[in-house]
Amino acid sequence: MSSSPIDPGRARLALWGLVAATVADSFGATMILPILPLFVRHAGASYAEVGLVTAVFWAAGLAVRYPVGKLSDRIGRKGLILGSQAIYAAATATFALSPSPLWFVVLRAVQGAAAGAATVLAMAAVADFVPNERRGRAYGSLTGANMAGTVVGPLIGAALFQISLAATFLASAGTALVVGAVILFTLPALSPTAHQSQPDYTPTSLWRDPIIQGVTIASTAVGLLIGMYDTVWSLLMHVRHATDLEIGLSFTLFALPFTIGSWPAGWLADHMDNRWLIGISALASGCFAIAYPFLPNPAWLIGLGIFEGVFTVTGSPARLAMLSRRVHPSQMGRVQGLYGSAQVGAAAIASLVAGTLFGLGISLPFIATAIAMWLSALVLVPLWHGVDGHPRTAGQTVSEPPGPTSL
Repeated sequence: MSSSPIDPGRARLALWGLVAATVADSFGATMILPILPLFVRHAGASYAEVGLVTAVFWAAGLAVRYPVGKLSDRIGRKGLILGSQAIYAAATATFALSPSPLWFVVLRAVQGAAAGAATVLAMAAVADFVPNERRGRAYGSLTGANMAGTVVGPLIGAALFQISLAATFLASAGTALVVGAVILFTLPALSPTAHQSQPDYTPTSLWRDPIIQGVTIASTAVGLLIGMYDTVWSLLMHVRHATDLEIGLSFTLFALPFTIGSWPAGWLADHMDNRWLIGISALASGCFAIAYPFLPNPAWLIGLGIFEGVFTVTGSPARLAMLSRRVHPSQMGRVQGLYGSAQVGAAAIASLVAGTLFGLGISLPFIATAIAMWLSALVLVPLWHGVDGHPRTAGQTVSEPPGPTSL
């Protein structure tokens, strides 16, 4: 069993610090989502420039994830997280003073790079101080924290937008500084090389290891799912005559099961074969995706979305936990960069394709994505045959039931 290089009390503080920072980070980032297109248009940007402002965020995040993760394996995570939050805050605040659409593109790219770096670094940092047998719960806590911020961030942002065009951006920038302060006082300045003497990790090639390959494949499929929903979900709701309130409510009610269920899902990842959790989540996601375009009204769409959250929440903690248990902490940054790049890159591709498919036929993007999810689960069967997907607990069974416990 891999032990933490810091005492349990300090490790608990570090994890709760990351959880609190993730809630605030997600809250601040999603605060600007509903008003960003309106703000950019208000400044005189064309619709094409609005699309460019959106696209560069994902492109910049994709570009920095792997190199920043690799760098963090050498120099540690804390300083890089603090730097990414400071950069994000500065870019976000500058939106309120930007004179032209060209600056919006530049600033949104800087935001995307900083946000992408912060996500990779936070996920990699978990492996620096959380023991193997509790990483499912740790990643489940971070997943739930991210969704919790998503539930309320857009609502607050839209309310602030009614007060002032710039108020939302300044509030989001301030939130990033709060995140930096939380990290400064709670996250230990550990070097990943502190784990070098641990015997639990088998030396492995990052590019040929079946666990890393499988988790990356699953992450890519999830990225396609995310990109498709981000692009056409609101369009589908609109076709079914949903009101603006119903469209917003569908996002909130989808996020709630993830927020509530992420910690229990992490508990399952610490107790069950992660291969089954990942595979079943992929199969279920495909089934839900293919059903949506054939539902007749918004109420059915919203209701099924709630059930999707309940049945698919197990996937994310299991993927992250399985990956972290395989990889030495001194390699975790670059592997998290690979994992995140696969998901973000797939989301970007799906975003570009889904709109065109929706124009050809309402059901086409949902069917295509469902097939991709099912194929990913099918590929994992031979790839993970003979792979041990159970958490390593040094022969001990962790017996506490789901619920808030110590790290």
